[in-house]
Amino acid sequence: QTTVPALSNPVQVSAGYYHTCALDDTGVQCWGLNTSGRTTVPALSNPVQVNAGGGHTCAIDDTGVQCWGRNDYGQTTVPALSNPVQVSAGDIHTCALDDTGVQCWGRNRNDQTNVPALSNPVQVSAGYEHTCALDDTGVQCWGNDEKGQSTVPALSNPVQLEAGENHTCALDDTGVQCWGAGKLYSQSTVPALSNPVQVSAGRFHTCALDNTGVQCWGWNDYGQTTVPDLLF
Repeated sequence: QTTVPALSNPVQVSAGYYHTCALDDTGVQCWGLNTSGRTTVPALSNPVQVNAGGGHTCAIDDTGVQCWGRNDYGQTTVPALSNPVQVSAGDIHTCALDDTGVQCWGRNRNDQTNVPALSNPVQVSAGYEHTCALDDTGVQCWGNDEKGQSTVPALSNPVQLEAGENHTCALDDTGVQCWGAGKLYSQSTVPALSNPVQVSAGRFHTCALDNTGVQCWGWNDYGQTTVPDLLF
């Protein structure tokens, strides 16, 4: 999953559970573990976004949302959507943002697909068994809250959110804020950052992009928080 194949002008990358996908000039490319066909990309028409989940992957193309891979809970069975603009593949559920708001499908053991009332949502992020959205009121989360991942703290004008496995992060006026699981691996304990502009939450680790480059924290048994030299 970390052995990147040849890509042509990639513009987006998404890391799932043991697999990785990217969007480049040729379309969507995926590599890594292919159980349930999660890296076997179907025919797509001008894809514009890809998102890798637990055992499945989704993309948005000219026809709407397309998902493939594990489907034991219907997570790749896409319902009717109206002009979807974002898709987020969680562990065993999927959500999309369309003209009607946020739509979710798949496993619903902790009500992670039961979308609450939202006011003009602009982003959605599906985690392990919880989901979060950004709307006019701020960040809203629902589903599993065993680790506090759905209990949103006070935020100041949040502009981006990311649901990890059992923790959640958001970017607001004060920087990066994370909450939920973190007792063992400190994935929700944010280090000092310099004007961060993006955050991404994984299973037991978190990364952010700031003025100094990419900063990562949390579990590092496999070197996932040891950032290599990057060129900007």
